[in-house]
Amino acid sequence: MADEEAPRRGGLYRNAISLVGAIISGGSILLIIFALALELSAKQPSPYIGIFTYMVFPTFFAVGAAVFLYGMRHESMRRRRVGSEDALPYPLVDLNIPRHRKRFIYISFGGTFLAIFMAFITYNAFLYSESVSFCGTLCHTVMEPEHAAYLASPHARVSCVACHVGHGASWYVKAKISGARQVLAVMTKSYPRPIPTPIENLRPARETCEECHWPAKFFGTQLMQIPHFRYDEKNSPEQISIGVKTGGGSASLGGTAGIHWHMIIQHKVNYIAVDRQKQEIPWVEVRTAAGELVEEYQSLDYKGSKEQLAAIPKEGMDCMDCHNRPTHIYLPPEAAVDRAMTTGLISRTLPWVKKVVVDALVRDYPTRPKAHEGLTAEITEFYRQKYPSILQARKADVEKAAKTATEIYDRSVFPDMKVNWKTYPSNIGHRNWPGCFRCHDGRHVTKKGKVLSMGCTECHTMPERGPLMPLGAVSEDSKMPWHPVQLQGKHARILCNQCHSAGYRPPSECAECHKFNTSAPMMKMACTDCHQKPGEAKPLTPCKECHDKVRGLHAKGGHPEAACTDCHKPHVWAISGRDLCLSCHSDMKEHNAKGACVSCHSFREGKPSKK
Repeated sequence: MADEEAPRRGGLYRNAISLVGAIISGGSILLIIFALALELSAKQPSPYIGIFTYMVFPTFFAVGAAVFLYGMRHESMRRRRVGSEDALPYPLVDLNIPRHRKRFIYISFGGTFLAIFMAFITYNAFLYSESVSFCGTLCHTVMEPEHAAYLASPHARVSCVACHVGHGASWYVKAKISGARQVLAVMTKSYPRPIPTPIENLRPARETCEECHWPAKFFGTQLMQIPHFRYDEKNSPEQISIGVKTGGGSASLGGTAGIHWHMIIQHKVNYIAVDRQKQEIPWVEVRTAAGELVEEYQSLDYKGSKEQLAAIPKEGMDCMDCHNRPTHIYLPPEAAVDRAMTTGLISRTLPWVKKVVVDALVRDYPTRPKAHEGLTAEITEFYRQKYPSILQARKADVEKAAKTATEIYDRSVFPDMKVNWKTYPSNIGHRNWPGCFRCHDGRHVTKKGKVLSMGCTECHTMPERGPLMPLGAVSEDSKMPWHPVQLQGKHARILCNQCHSAGYRPPSECAECHKFNTSAPMMKMACTDCHQKPGEAKPLTPCKECHDKVRGLHAKGGHPEAACTDCHKPHVWAISGRDLCLSCHSDMKEHNAKGACVSCHSFREGKPSKK
């Protein structure tokens, strides 16, 4: 019977359900091929083409195939139910029958091609789900700040998953499960604004960062040369040179030293942070590699109980505790403008351009279009009012400065996500944020009174300020002080970030910090005319050193026995109203209730009172 053909039966796929499934699957394959061709012909990769090519259309294909098979099953059950002779529990295959053999060949070749094709699509779906375009641009609004910062970062050629996922199937699965939750949050618009940091359950830095950065290597000291422009009319250029004592290493490679002493090779540092962003660290301990306690420090500023402190989980220090913004860096306006002036994007010969651009950038704008409009208007209007001749002669330079300002804004400020350069602290250094001073602030002490060091030269050489030099050149005869303002008294003890707060223009006058009314009497005098020690409130020069003679009511009644500051409040000096007088002369409360005392009672001899 090898040459006899079995009786023909209507195929189980001959039903409406399977037909719908075949149309869905066939259409999906055509769409995948079309999308592949479109992606190959595109000059720039599109995340939206990718998600349809490798995720949406293959999903439709899988759904169509399931519907097709369900239809066949449903048809088989229907035929058996009605007693049809065409009903078979399984398809009959006999390769001795030419018709069966031909179908088998078609199905084998077609199935093999389809399996290879879907394997290609599935593998590329995996690759696409790990691509930068998938992570950064698919969820445009949510990830726009991170993606924009990433493109301008030192890690711009490192894929997102290399740091956020790393090698291995287990972390890949964890990342995809977490990603599913994030996709749901995006679809329902329930994600927080801004995205909170640090990321919870992030893979340990030793398993990601150290794939490229070898912690045991001794890095020695690196020379940093930081261009800077002053806030004056000439935008005076200068250069800050500093040797950063990176150090590192291990005893087996020649000792440990410098900043990378913290790299948990020979020592392990544990700490307790009381806030999510790890900016308040009241407790630190140092242990040897074997786990033996070396020192334990607690902040004098911590107001909680020992029980409350003990209830907070301890964390082991690793790379991310200092390098917490290695890629997603939002440059503060001051640093960004300095960089733009160094590279020529903003002309350094435009008068006051540093101050004008920084002051324009630090203002709050409700939307990005409003920011572009406001930045351009403020910068242009300054030169129109103050330097009309320069605006007319150098209009292109002014417009370029305004354009660069908007570009700086677009890289660091994202109103829709409530993100700007102040949102995420950067723990590298201590200029704009507490950084190192979270622990090394001079306030962390042991039970025996040992203070955790905060000396400048522990981690870097003293900064040297000099003229702006060509790249790599060092001024050998610069005699400029390292800080433009001599730090004395309390000013020498203030942490750097308290003046250089998150990139704002640092104060240039006493009143900017102390909030004095500069129009008050005697406020044009130098601070040291009254404060004998620069930067210290006391001791004070006695008032009689200048005001040797008292006149009028100053010399009458109980006034001579009163201290000057009992009536003349420091930095205000002038007396107005009647409340201050009534604090002593309460019996005169009803006397001339609507008038100021000094309108009748003169304290200046020879000067009539106002009537």
